This record gives sequence, structure tokens and C-alpha cells, in this order.
Amino acid sequence: MVRIFLIGAGRGGKTVLTRLLNYKSFTVVGIVDLNPEAPGIRLAREVGIPTFIGDPFSILPKINTDLVFELTGDPEVRSRLVNLTERSFDVVTGQATYLLWDVIRDLEEQESRVRQRLGEQKILSEISLMLSRSETPDQVFEAIVTGGMRMTEMPAGSLSIYNKERQELFLVTTKGFSSTFYDNSVYPVRRGGLTEHILSQKAPILIGNIADHPSFNNPILIKEGVCSLIAVPLISEKEPLGILYTDDFKPRTFTPTMSEALSMLGTQAVIAIQKQQAFEQIKNLSVRDPLTGIFNRRYLNEIIVTEMDRASRLRHPLSILMIDIDYFKKVNDQFGHPAGDQALHDLARLFGSMMRPYDTLTRYGGEEFLILMPETDRKKAIVLAERLRAAASSARLLPDDTLLTCSFGVSTLLWGVPQPTPTEFISQADQALYRAKESGRNRVFSFST
Repeated sequence: MVRIFLIGAGRGGKTVLTRLLNYKSFTVVGIVDLNPEAPGIRLAREVGIPTFIGDPFSILPKINTDLVFELTGDPEVRSRLVNLTERSFDVVTGQATYLLWDVIRDLEEQESRVRQRLGEQKILSEISLMLSRSETPDQVFEAIVTGGMRMTEMPAGSLSIYNKERQELFLVTTKGFSSTFYDNSVYPVRRGGLTEHILSQKAPILIGNIADHPSFNNPILIKEGVCSLIAVPLISEKEPLGILYTDDFKPRTFTPTMSEALSMLGTQAVIAIQKQQAFEQIKNLSVRDPLTGIFNRRYLNEIIVTEMDRASRLRHPLSILMIDIDYFKKVNDQFGHPAGDQALHDLARLFGSMMRPYDTLTRYGGEEFLILMPETDRKKAIVLAERLRAAASSARLLPDDTLLTCSFGVSTLLWGVPQPTPTEFISQADQALYRAKESGRNRVFSFST
């Protein structure tokens, strides 16, 4: 739950507050304005949100908030807020706020128009309701897959999201398949292949019997025993977003109206995904490090619990890398803090470019990074750490081309032994990092009991 505080309760403040009240993902902890009768103040009183009258900078230290929306339009207020030397919250200026809410409003209007077209088609209406109640990406993805399976009466389904930059599809939800299906969660879109063909279409592709298509050579689906499938391309106005699949383990004959109904489901799914992505942009403002743009420690504390639970439940490997820049204080002393900040930013970009899309890179401390790596055992984690170490030590990130080096600590969940808590898991990587630094730095050490 993201806690939001609003500065400015004029017409813009009231508009933003009205929007925020509709979503459970955010909680408004207060609103402040100089005018006790400002529209936003009156609305906040009506709904029981704390109101404050006076100087926001005397009130902020008393408020426990993750995100502050500056909606006064006053450049001086904005400048003071952004340049506060010590603050535990992130800041969104009015222009960015209105832009994001405009996107969400447009998507909601599209969603409303699609719902009207659904009419008396009960199952599509029920799917639409499931999507509207979904608050997280996982809930949205599961609702899409569940809806597709219900509509087609097929026992299995999956949803993959398209990464345009990497030309890859990332499997985000699957139902009805074996536990090993997730082992191939990322797969490339090959030129001339079936996946590329699906993404280029506007209508669903229905294959009643795979045996009638000799060119179909997906070994993963064949191993699962899939005999028929439907692929629904999820295409926005500008580009592909992903593919919804529904599958059966026997040949099927599809009704003539199936394609049209699935096209409507695909449209609904696209709107739901885009809407969730817009909300995630706002949510990410509270979990991103403002200097490097990567996730912060608060986000790590949330996701590591989920990933450790998932790894333990599925008995899948999970590793973390703790990274520390060697002698970083000397960098700031020699070149100044702006150069040090730029080096941190550039190093984060370098690490991010070498990671898989489902790894999580976070800024853990001043010059410390932490990478959470699902589906990664100790051997693979050490290999990646060595690649990152070599890349960092050869990159020229400082004004005089002096080379930076980094030390790495690796920790991996082991089965058959008592499982660590998230804090203990991170501590193990930190202990390995300490050994790397004590042994001369610019090297990789793995935790061992």
C-alpha cells in the first residue's frame, strides 16, 4: 500500500484526490493548503481524510508518507520540496501527476466503451468484472488467463508479455500445466517463427489439431501433451503487448463465433494491462531510487519475501548477489560527489543491461547494490557475478578514465537445511562480500556454512 500526501488542494488537488479515492492500492494520509475552503480540503473533510492548513514544510516532518504530490503550481514550493536534503519520501510534481492520470482516465473510458459492447454476453461481463477488481499485475494476468480458459472451455492456459527491446516473451502466468512448464519462462521471438506470426496478427489463431500442422514444432507444448490451442495476440494501438494462449490435451472443433468473442476478450485484456502499467508507473515512484532509477531497499524488502516463498514452494533455486564498489569514498574525495553520483548511475545501467528481465536489481545502500535472481543456483550466480565484475572493472566511468572495481558476495537457498529468514539470507551474501573485500577486493566469494 503506497501512502500519499497531497500539497495543494485547489481544483487540481481535488481532481487527483477524487481519482485516488477510487483505488485500494493507494491510501491518502493527508492534504494541505493555505486556504481552509479549498475544494480539495472540503472533499477531504467529507471523506474523513486528514486536512492541514498552513505551511506544508512544517507539516511534512509529522507525516508518515511514501509519495508526495506537489499540486500547487508554485515553482518555489516545488524547488524546496525536490531539494530537501533529508526526506524519506519521493516527490511527483503536478505536471507528471496530471499526465499519468490523463492516461488512466483515457484507458478507463476505453474500458467503459468495451463493456457496453459486451451487452448480454454473460461470460465476457464476468471476465470484465474480474479484471476491474484486480489490483496487482499478478491478479490482472491470472484473471486474463482464467477468463480465456472459461470462454474456450479449455483446461490449460498461459499469458506471456512481450519485451520489444529484447525481442523476447516472458511467461507471467500459467494454469493447467506441469510444474516444469515455468522452467522455460523466457523465450525469443524468432524471425519467421510461429510466435512472430501470432504477434503480427489482429485476430486470434485457432488450431483445432496440432497434428494437422507438421510445421508446429514447439517441444515444450508437445511434451505437455497439448493437442489443440488458441493464440490471442494482445495488440495495443502502437505495438504488441503479449499473447494469451488457451490449450487442450485433445483435438477441438471451435464454433464460428469463438474468434470474435476472443477478440473482444483480447481488447479487454489489453486495456487492463495498459491500465495496470499506468498505475505501476505511479507505484514505482515510491520504490525507485531517484539517483539510479533502479529499485530501492523498500521494494527489495517486499519482493524478497514473495520470491523466497515461491522458491521454497516449488523447490526452485534462488540466489542473491551483494555488490560493493571498492574504495568508493576515494572517488568522491578525488572527483567530487557529482562524479560519484554519475558513476553509480552508469554502473547501475551497466548491471541492468546484463541481467535477465526477471532478475531484480536494487540499490541497497550508498555504494552497494543487490541483485535477486530467481531460478538461479550457486554455480550460475557465480558465473553472472564474474561477468559483472569483469564488466565493471573494464568500464571507464570516471572523468580521468580511472577504472572502478567491485567486490561480490553470493548467497543461494539450499534445500534439506533450515531455511533462513529474508534478513538472514541477505546477511549470508553480506558475509561473503566481507570475505571478498578482506581477500583483496575485485573478486567474487560465495557464502558457505
